[in-house]
Amino acid sequence: MTPEYFEILVVRELRKVGLDVGTVRTHRRSELPEPERGFVVEFAVPLAQGGKPWRALVACRQQTGAIEREVIESLKARLPEVPAEAGLVFATADFGTDALAAARESGVALLRVVDGRTAYDSSGWSDPGHYPAWLPAYLVQLVDRDGAGQPRARLLEAGRADMILDCFRVESRAYTKEGEARAWPNQV
Repeated sequence: MTPEYFEILVVRELRKVGLDVGTVRTHRRSELPEPERGFVVEFAVPLAQGGKPWRALVACRQQTGAIEREVIESLKARLPEVPAEAGLVFATADFGTDALAAARESGVALLRVVDGRTAYDSSGWSDPGHYPAWLPAYLVQLVDRDGAGQPRARLLEAGRADMILDCFRVESRAYTKEGEARAWPNQV
């Protein structure tokens, strides 16, 4: 997975769920220090849904270790400088339990990038080992907690922007460039 492929994947998946995606701008890009052996690239992404425009800061992380609370808190803290109203983290690694809690508290969406063939084999769609030509190399799962508080991962579904937008429902507010409080995109 390269930073360029991450950008393509982010745009594809956000469009798939039904969000209008504007011109993506790279906000930050850097290599991760040992022991992670990977990279982080962040994109400022203009989005719209239902005619309401908003901006998201999307962090894409290729790393070996689990994503922890600090990553979520750092992303949330940088929203005003972009400026962005929402944060999303796409990662090739698992999310730690502290990251799940921080995302819920902060209104950040967590998205795990998974191998397309592995997702297909475990889906029950067909016989494992037989892959259709249309199957993408990577798919994205929304990672959150179910009604009982247990961690879960669900493949993003076409036309289901609500899967991501529901992650932004928290009591906290986003901030505009001028530092004024602004409602989250789905609270407008």
